[in-house]
Amino acid sequence: MLYQVENRKSPFTAGYASGLIDLPHIHPHLEMIYMQEGSSIATVDDKNFFMEKGDLFLSFPNQIHHYHALSAVKCHLIIFAPDLFKDLKKRFETQIPVSPIIKGSQLGADTNDVLNKIWEKNNSDSSFDRIAAKGYLLAFLGEILPLMTLVNTPVDHDSMKLLLTYCSENYTEPITLDSLSSELHLNKYYVSHIFKERMHIGFTDFVNNLRVEHACNLLEEGANITEIAFSSGFSSVRTFNRVFLQKMNMTPRDYIKAKEASL
Repeated sequence: MLYQVENRKSPFTAGYASGLIDLPHIHPHLEMIYMQEGSSIATVDDKNFFMEKGDLFLSFPNQIHHYHALSAVKCHLIIFAPDLFKDLKKRFETQIPVSPIIKGSQLGADTNDVLNKIWEKNNSDSSFDRIAAKGYLLAFLGEILPLMTLVNTPVDHDSMKLLLTYCSENYTEPITLDSLSSELHLNKYYVSHIFKERMHIGFTDFVNNLRVEHACNLLEEGANITEIAFSSGFSSVRTFNRVFLQKMNMTPRDYIKAKEASL
């Protein structure tokens, strides 16, 4: 399974979405979704939650999450940094919700109107409107957070974020479990445990997934296979071909042919 570590530049975005990301991803922001149409399974830290029209979803910073749509989805999507609201920052960074879902029956009848207002103000050319958008969002958080049961983050929560970030930034280098453990000052057996128990994937498989994803992008750009193998972090072309076949069920050359045929 692939994982994406997002480094978002904007501290606050608000918009509409007609689909949800099925690739597990993690970022230091909060992610809010209000379901206008459709239904989906939201997976957060390996737990599944059902959400449907009228429900609100809120993941906290550094929670691995992704979605599996059960029907066509239309929703409000708001992503914001915990730094945006100083009064809530510590809570956002030290706690997580037992369930990220607030059912529509618990929300105010004006929820959709409020979120429309946040979108409208935040996407305005006026700096005063963008300030107002933050005010509306803060007021909305004041309404919904009491509806969630919050608990302290797991002990390994920060370690997992650290590991994912390090791997996503260094997978093109000859990274190993020993070198990673030494670099991050974490016991390698503890590191292995986090990957297997929290992410259900071995360390080597995780790094190879990142490398293959990177290689696929380069293959689509027409780069040389030998160059791709080494620039993606593989020690040899032979290893690259073997791992690529294992992950993609085709060779790199067959991948190129399949992409060319689809154009």
